[in-house]
Amino acid sequence: MRKIKTLFSFLFVLVGVLMLTTSCDLIFGGSGKLTDDVHNIIPSDILEEFKNIGIEIHGGKTPPNIEGTYKISPCVLVKSNFSDNFSPGHKFADKFLTFSKQDNTKLTIVCDYVQSNERGDGIGSFITGKGNKFSVYSEIRGTLNSEPFKSVFIYSGEIDADGIKNYHEALIVTMENEHTIKRGEGRLIKDSDGFSERTTETRLQDIIGTSYTNMQRAY
Repeated sequence: MRKIKTLFSFLFVLVGVLMLTTSCDLIFGGSGKLTDDVHNIIPSDILEEFKNIGIEIHGGKTPPNIEGTYKISPCVLVKSNFSDNFSPGHKFADKFLTFSKQDNTKLTIVCDYVQSNERGDGIGSFITGKGNKFSVYSEIRGTLNSEPFKSVFIYSGEIDADGIKNYHEALIVTMENEHTIKRGEGRLIKDSDGFSERTTETRLQDIIGTSYTNMQRAY
C-alpha cells in the first residue's frame, strides 16, 4: 500500500487497492444486488448516493484505452449533497490526472493525480465501459488527524485522441471521522469547458511543482 503525499487537508493518506469485482453486471445486475466485495467498497446506500448526485456511470466489460495524463480545467463544482460554503459554479484547483497500467482482462487500472498541494500515487482502481465511454472507480483509505476514513471516487467521460470529453468526477465518503464530511456526503465536479486535454507529459512527476496559490481543493 503506497502513501498519498498531501500537504493540504488529507495528511499522509494511505491508498488501498480497489476491490471491485470484474463484472459490471455485478454492479448493475438485474437483481440489483451487489457482491460482498463490492459492498465492502460501495455499499448499496452509497451507490444510491452516487446515482442521486448525478454522476453518469458507464458500465461494460470492454472499456476504451484511456492511458495518459489529462488536465481537468476549469475544475468546477456541479453540486454537493450537503451544506457548506461552496456553491455550484465554485472553481477548484486544476487537476492533473494520469491513468496507467490498464488491464482489460482484469478490468483494473492505476490512477495518479496532482491537485493543488495534494498528490496521489499508485491508486489501484477498477474500470468499466464500452465504445469510447468509461468509468473508473477508486477507493481511498487514509487518516486525517490520526483518525481513519474511507472515500470512493468515480471518474467518468468519453475518450478521444486529444483528451476526455464530458469529464465528471464524484467523491463520496464511505467511512467518516470527526474531521471529514459525513458518510454518504460528497460532491460532483466537472471540467466546465467540456473537454480535458491530453497533456504531452507521460509521467505525473513531470508536472509536480505546479502552483495554484489562489485556488482551493474540492474537499
